[in-house]
Amino acid sequence: VFSDKGPQHVLARANGTLVGGLATYRLDDQVTNKPMRLDGVFPGMDVLPARLVGGLYDGRTGALTLPSLGEEAGRQVVSRLFAEAEDIARRNDERSVVCRCVDGGDTLLRDVLRDRGYREIPGPDHFVLVPPPGGLDGYIDSFPSIHRTKVRRELRKLREGGVAITVEPLTPDLIRTVAPLVVNLHNKYDVDDDSDSVTTRLGLFRKAVKQSIYGVVARVGDRVVGFMELIVYRGNAWVNHAGFDYEAQGTLPVYFGVAFYGVMDFAAEHGLRVLDYRFETEDAKRSRGCEARVTVRLL
Repeated sequence: VFSDKGPQHVLARANGTLVGGLATYRLDDQVTNKPMRLDGVFPGMDVLPARLVGGLYDGRTGALTLPSLGEEAGRQVVSRLFAEAEDIARRNDERSVVCRCVDGGDTLLRDVLRDRGYREIPGPDHFVLVPPPGGLDGYIDSFPSIHRTKVRRELRKLREGGVAITVEPLTPDLIRTVAPLVVNLHNKYDVDDDSDSVTTRLGLFRKAVKQSIYGVVARVGDRVVGFMELIVYRGNAWVNHAGFDYEAQGTLPVYFGVAFYGVMDFAAEHGLRVLDYRFETEDAKRSRGCEARVTVRLL
């Protein structure tokens, strides 16, 4: 999927055992995918071409290490992985090595990279929600009265509009159905995409996480009008792709339906501790109970 970004994956082994890994990619001013571009990410700094490490998009960037290593051994492995990434950058005449978005609480990675001479600048707010007990009813009750009224009004609009929301396994058929909706959302924000690419990406995620990937699906009759991908792992869930049929949904609050209201009973049934809503649309997410966590960018 990312073969045009010159991926090189750095692996660390000890006595034949894999103990760490780091994904790296080459980014330059020819990148057309808007969310990947580094323009404006490091104001006033000429960073391109760059060796981007850990992740192409805003998200939890970092190296992977064997959990049993322990803190000090983990530091050594992470430092060695980044040393190799820096060597790759030098060999390819790249100006910089970049972590575009590191969780503020990742003190090990931040300490290692500070020691290696990296600079930090503030990153985007990262939004998460701790679902209250009691499913949708408990979620509604967690708000002040004025916001409870607003949520109930939106739920009533969805019911009166004939919108039914379900959480279901992300099957190949569902992927093909929702791919055009994901393209609609990306086009709205000037992101180039197409249904074949979306189908490929969602198929890869489905293959990688097997039984732990779901679709939150809004339908009016048999027509899908909203979609959100939900990846579940060890009591947490991550929102990834989303999409909408803007023509069919009209003024109905389908976004809030699939992103929040349709998820809460599922979260309660599966004992989910944290829902990770990633980045952007700050006002909408804060208004529905999300809290912001700090991230940093490292260069």
